[in-house]
Amino acid sequence: MDYIHLTSTLAKRVVESRDSENYDLPPWAIGIVILTVVVFTPFLLFTGYTMKTIYPTLAMVEDPNPPAYEAVPVNEDADPETAASAPLQKAITASLRAINRLLFSVAGWKANFRGIVCALAIALAQGFVGGIFASIPFLGMIGTLLTALALVQLETAWVHIVISSPSKLAFYKRLPPFRKTFEATCVPILVFWAARTLSVKMPLLVAALLHLPIWEPHKGKDIPKYDSSVSWKGPIVALVGIAISVLLVIPAQVILVRVQASLLPPEEDAIVPFDRSFEGTVEPAIVGGKGYVTWKDSFRTFTRASWIRLYVLYFKVFLVETALSILFMAVIIPEVVFLSNKSDKAN
Repeated sequence: MDYIHLTSTLAKRVVESRDSENYDLPPWAIGIVILTVVVFTPFLLFTGYTMKTIYPTLAMVEDPNPPAYEAVPVNEDADPETAASAPLQKAITASLRAINRLLFSVAGWKANFRGIVCALAIALAQGFVGGIFASIPFLGMIGTLLTALALVQLETAWVHIVISSPSKLAFYKRLPPFRKTFEATCVPILVFWAARTLSVKMPLLVAALLHLPIWEPHKGKDIPKYDSSVSWKGPIVALVGIAISVLLVIPAQVILVRVQASLLPPEEDAIVPFDRSFEGTVEPAIVGGKGYVTWKDSFRTFTRASWIRLYVLYFKVFLVETALSILFMAVIIPEVVFLSNKSDKAN
């Protein structure tokens, strides 16, 4: 959810709805709204980055049946009891608390934001490279695919940073070879791109067929006015989006992340149980093999228990994000109403 756009839109609509008169907010009003957003930002970052990207990535690569795996804390200040010193009988990523304890045992609270510098670099690179492709008229949506293919090294390095023990090397020094990474990930990237594109376009198509206007805050549009039909049209559009995400986007991402993880250098250790051989399907490059898992074996070796664990994890994260969203709105909406009531009529 785009809280900043939503906040500004709500404020505008509340003020404009007051008998079509002009009102001026007091000078300190914007400061209160900004302060609220600043207070919530760490929580939004934790849910939006840590829980929605790091947690699932670890779940996608964790081996649910490791041979006598024992988690060893890398963080010297970590409490030994939080490092799970006994052999694990249950997958770490089956519990949000267990994942949090693992990350803390690895590198303290900073581990919750591991890879964030690389993620920012990816965002900047996507903007730059994507802008170049967007300037070519005939490419259209293909430009986003070409951008993803051009940045295979950065995306793969981010996965390696997230799943491996802390390293003193900067993220740009951990970039895998481009050719090998491209060969390994080009098909999974294509599948993931197609699934994500479909997840965006299909709900819009269904909404258009149902004559349901869609609010697009990033385009600066006001919240559209809905009639009573939204009570059944809205859920249909939402269900279409959810179904595509569950059945296509997440499986495509699992395949891609596992292929990227298979490129983890041998000298780097994973912080979760990780079967580098993918049930013996990966032949090391040193003996003439590819040195990475194929997209088919990546999918095939992800067990039914792992699928269930991943979807349950996503559902738990969704509940946390929803609770935080409700809390944010419970604070910001009364603030907007209060500030609009305090506004003075413009003379």
